[in-house]
Amino acid sequence: MSAAPPPADAQLLAAARGLTRTLIPRVDAFRARQRDDGTIAAPGEGDARALRGLAAEAASWFAGHGREHQADALRADVADWLAAGLDTPPHFARSRDALVAPADGDWAAFLAPTRTTNSVPPVGQRMEFFLIRREEPRALEAVAARYPHPKNTSQATALLAGSAGFARGNCIVFFPENVATHDRVTAQAYAIFTFSKFRKIHETYALPAAEAVLTPDSVPRASSGLRPRTCYQARSLWGYLHDYFHHQGAWPLDQHLAVKMNWSVGLLEELKVDCQTALACAAGGVPYADEQIAMIVLERMFRYPLADDAVRNFDAGTGVLLFSWLRATGALTDRGERLHLDRRRLLPALAELVSDITRLEASVATPAAYRAAARAFVRRFLPAGEAGDRYRFTADQHILRRAHHQLAALPPLHFAPGER
Repeated sequence: MSAAPPPADAQLLAAARGLTRTLIPRVDAFRARQRDDGTIAAPGEGDARALRGLAAEAASWFAGHGREHQADALRADVADWLAAGLDTPPHFARSRDALVAPADGDWAAFLAPTRTTNSVPPVGQRMEFFLIRREEPRALEAVAARYPHPKNTSQATALLAGSAGFARGNCIVFFPENVATHDRVTAQAYAIFTFSKFRKIHETYALPAAEAVLTPDSVPRASSGLRPRTCYQARSLWGYLHDYFHHQGAWPLDQHLAVKMNWSVGLLEELKVDCQTALACAAGGVPYADEQIAMIVLERMFRYPLADDAVRNFDAGTGVLLFSWLRATGALTDRGERLHLDRRRLLPALAELVSDITRLEASVATPAAYRAAARAFVRRFLPAGEAGDRYRFTADQHILRRAHHQLAALPPLHFAPGER
């Protein structure tokens, strides 16, 4: 593995600024016409003309920068959508499959209707564009020697330019299954994380959310006030370890992607691997260990449950379940109107949670049994909600929403080209 590359060079940043002035405004204008499923209501010739124009510009840019296969895929996907009618859901499987994960130090760009999870509402299958540069952390080689991951498909990247779904709000991930298609993804060829966005998101939302709930002396602060490059390095190492643990155990993600996309199964999977990452950091030999543990606790338990659609939001569910687990194990206790996080009990509680989930995984032999067991486990902590909701907040869990109105009133974060 190579050492971490230098920041994006002037030529690439110049391209990012150019795209921000030309292509991206056209993408944003088109996405504003789309509904959540990617369709356009009562499309007219102006919509078709707009799509042809932005697709032609993007295809020309792809071809001019050595990505002819992506240009061809985009032209074909757009032609098929226009033929079917823009009031039908888009199918951009060619574009999805034409994207190749960049090597360390290289760049990648993409254009297609895409779900930008946790971005500024409305979130749906809307046209999006991004330009990113892969920048793996300097310590990755040493960590990978300790935790070898030959199936690693994740990429730590810096966002250089993006449409509204990527450049505004809190979307930090891009997976093949986020792209609007009619088929299902059976294997992940890439998992792109724009960790350059993380520091601003973390300090704007996660830390204040925790400060509203916890006693001042028990707020994890190791991840706050970090220099941009340090924060990027720490979160990128988290990304590697998180993905490493996804590929371990009785039901590794790459071999069982379909069942892992079940809501209850996936919720336990995400929670388990984050706990395993925290425990690996605590075991020693991982740089930025305290920073990563603080990031995991603050993000998962305090930022994710702030989502407007928390009772339907997958990540929010993981944080609420973790909260109730820590309450049940005595790691979170009442202190007047606040809660106290007992750091001595935190890691043993996470280890116990990992043990329970891995024991569940080992006890089931079929996907159906896995789904049923996971659903029963989740329901112990997340009671059934109203129609259309995945769960409801209990009276005890509502404290996680304490900072919601204050933080929701903040303007959406905006990320300039190359910003960290």
